[in-house]
Amino acid sequence: MKTKNKIVCLVGPSGVGKTSFAKRLVEKHNFVLPEVVTTRKPRIDDDKYYRYVSEDIFWALVNSRQFIEWDKYSDYYYGTLLDSLATLANDLSHSGVILDLTPTGCQKVKAIIPNAVVIALLPDDPVWLEQRLLSRNTQSAAEIKKRGDILHLYLSEISRLACEKVDVSFSPKTWDETFRKIESIILRQPVNG
Repeated sequence: MKTKNKIVCLVGPSGVGKTSFAKRLVEKHNFVLPEVVTTRKPRIDDDKYYRYVSEDIFWALVNSRQFIEWDKYSDYYYGTLLDSLATLANDLSHSGVILDLTPTGCQKVKAIIPNAVVIALLPDDPVWLEQRLLSRNTQSAAEIKKRGDILHLYLSEISRLACEKVDVSFSPKTWDETFRKIESIILRQPVNG
């Protein structure tokens, strides 16, 4: 797929800060987020970019090839709509598109958009990740435990991706520095062609 804008894939475990850093890129650099379809229930802090559907509707979208990528994470399906991404990827009124992906979803996007910029956000200490998820109060203890159980597998999958890796600390004092690292990776990459 040819694009006029940068496509940036943020990959990392739940709670590492992908959404927070994506929002900063939207605010500071005029990036946009595509619509994501999911089978999970809405959360209080969800953004407008989610569309909530049943599994039947999700599978109908899969079978009709409506997604550029889709994956299952923690019992729920997530997918990025191809039409939404294609429209945003060629709209020059903004700087580019940010995708929040699993390693599998990232590989699917890279197969179609080889020049997509991939940045893996990794916790400098996986223990703080569970603490952060607990402090959110948006997930049940069972959901948090399940995410913790798959963390090591997930980090192993991320380590096999060809991408830039950025360590993220639990300390908010370091997040500005982390954001500057993310910015520098994105800004030095050419626009997709």
